[in-house]
Amino acid sequence: MGITCQYLNVRPEEIDTLLRWPQRIDEIMEDVERGLNIGEAWDGLAHLLGDLPINVIFGGTPLESGHGFAYGQPRYLSPEQVAIVAESLPGVLTYDGPAMTGVYPGNDDETFYRLHYADLWDFFSRCAKNGDAVVVALL
Repeated sequence: MGITCQYLNVRPEEIDTLLRWPQRIDEIMEDVERGLNIGEAWDGLAHLLGDLPINVIFGGTPLESGHGFAYGQPRYLSPEQVAIVAESLPGVLTYDGPAMTGVYPGNDDETFYRLHYADLWDFFSRCAKNGDAVVVALL
């Protein structure tokens, strides 16, 4: 299994606690039902969505959790940033197969990215509607 990308919604009542004690990220990460895992589609989607005002993979603020994450600290997107992402995601993913050469995981299957994109769009739209923040972690 390779590197995967996990999104976790942080409810409004949890935001202050998480920002004060980022090491408590484990408590949120244990509740996998509340998040979204886009698997290995993260690098391709980062490439395809590179024109967004906020990068959905590498944007936001690092959460210094004190834990050793192999691929960098999780990143925090504020409710305001989540709303910007939700508004900025295009209704239909513009796919450029030839540009996907060399993108991890070496998959240029358009359907693969469209399915994960639809999930990402739905997740950010729901989070924005609920006023949630989002934590992004590469695992």
